[in-house]
Amino acid sequence: MNILSFEYGIGCHDTSAAIICDGVLVAAVEEERFTRRKHDSAFPSRSIEFCLRQAGLSMEHVDFIAFPEKPYRSGPHSYLAGIDWHLLRRLHAQRKTRFRNLVHKRILDALLRAGIHFNWQMFPELAAGFAELRRLYPVLPPMRFYEHHHSHAAASFFTTGLDRAAIVTLDYRGGFYSTMTWAGQGNRITRLRAETFQNSLGELYWDATHFLGFGNFGEGKTMGLAPYGDPSRFEALFASILERRNSAWFDYRGWPSGHALGFPPRTDQSPLVAPYPDLAAAVQAALEAAEQKVIRSAIEEAGSRTVCLGGGVALNCSANGALLESGLAHSAWVFPAVSDAGLSVGAALLCAAECGEWHPARLEHAYWGPEFGPKECEAALLREPRATFQLAAGPVEEHLAEALANGQIVGVCRGRMEFGPRALGNRSILADPRRLEVRDRVNRLKGRELWRPLAPAVLAEHASEFFSLRQSSPFMLFRAQVHTAKRAAIPAVVHVDGSARPQTITRLQNSFFYDLISAFFRLTGIPVLLNTSFNVAGEPIVCTPEDAIKTFFASGLDLLVLGDFIVTRRSTAENAQALPDAACSVTSR
Repeated sequence: MNILSFEYGIGCHDTSAAIICDGVLVAAVEEERFTRRKHDSAFPSRSIEFCLRQAGLSMEHVDFIAFPEKPYRSGPHSYLAGIDWHLLRRLHAQRKTRFRNLVHKRILDALLRAGIHFNWQMFPELAAGFAELRRLYPVLPPMRFYEHHHSHAAASFFTTGLDRAAIVTLDYRGGFYSTMTWAGQGNRITRLRAETFQNSLGELYWDATHFLGFGNFGEGKTMGLAPYGDPSRFEALFASILERRNSAWFDYRGWPSGHALGFPPRTDQSPLVAPYPDLAAAVQAALEAAEQKVIRSAIEEAGSRTVCLGGGVALNCSANGALLESGLAHSAWVFPAVSDAGLSVGAALLCAAECGEWHPARLEHAYWGPEFGPKECEAALLREPRATFQLAAGPVEEHLAEALANGQIVGVCRGRMEFGPRALGNRSILADPRRLEVRDRVNRLKGRELWRPLAPAVLAEHASEFFSLRQSSPFMLFRAQVHTAKRAAIPAVVHVDGSARPQTITRLQNSFFYDLISAFFRLTGIPVLLNTSFNVAGEPIVCTPEDAIKTFFASGLDLLVLGDFIVTRRSTAENAQALPDAACSVTSR
């Protein structure tokens, strides 16, 4: 059975598509990688086309399309159908919804009890996307619709390979909800509790991020700034605005005004000095404390200390690390594309489970996007007159490790592209973590703020020697402390508070990346590389050979590995530092 899914909706970002064939995930990709518009919300036509092509299918061979949203205003496939009465009344009392929604809900419930199923009208924004789908594919298979948070929960739990877990989904908003807890067992995910959209930890962090002047999708900057501050200055304030009143977990009362805080919102031109780092530290601490209240209740009701996290808030690797450090959870799992991009996979998994096609299996890697062969790479290089390139005579990992050990900064584009926001070795910028100055140089090349940290990739068997990591971290989504004795050995990947966001690598996950770090280890005695995404500020991670070549020349990287080709700039092709003489042979232009 072939199940296609795509994410597209009102207020949606990071639209994507995924396909499962006979119970196996075959492909998943974000639309931004093709359009080159970061966090693109456009209808994912290119992503759908790629998934079908990767699976070797046409739309006629697809059995179901799974959609991770409820696209109708009313009817069984509407958010209104799934909301609890007491939550709807609470929203109405707080003037967050209209009286007519209460009337529609009562009529809808009566019709559904009577066995009358119909949809009144699709939201216009969604209707336009479905019209585009029908234009591209006039004959469509049956569609199945799933709730936003349910899809997040499925992407998280169904990829663990576990039979039982507590699940927590935290988002800015998904339909009427911001936070939900679930119990996962076998092929079933049972809803436990829910919190409505007006009471949202995602909104809290979004408000803080904008007050700090980081803008949309700047939450990672807020997280990175937090270790520079002292949270105690605003501890009482956040305790009051997140106090428990009507909710079992927290009640977000809204962001305080600049007058209440005693200082104005920061602009892009304002220096990042106190009190702004203190504010970032306080909101990070408040998020972690409130999130752990939710997780504690999920653990108690689900009867499992294994926790699966879903939704955009779960991209906060500092909060994820704090969860493990607290001892509250025995272990935690975060799907690599945990934000809205992963909804396509979640809906496909829900559909597969309903059809008896999905069986618990652990997701070992995140490489579900496009890959490009030698002919495509060479053709792209031949079109770039500034490039000189050679085909590696031996294992490219050995030559690349020597270049890195010599201080070069390298872009890598080979194999299948990662799904999700983290580059995990196939679309990465790599550097030597032993050199503190490398951190500043990489940030400059990418157009990032110099105070922002960069992450380490480490051989899994050596992770405990460097990091206080309580479990594996294959997708770079957990913060851990760097052991004090090792911080001087890898200063370029140690944040100001002694923490890092490690990616643990095994040969099973990525043999090329594992062998590269192993070669670097043999040369330097350090089984760690600095790893950051292959892009510049404001652009998505590179996808195609053309993207990689363009970014290589725009960024000032020393070297590009494109498939098995070693690429340098023509003006520096004779520079002895470009690569050891024995590194390359066969082809030179």
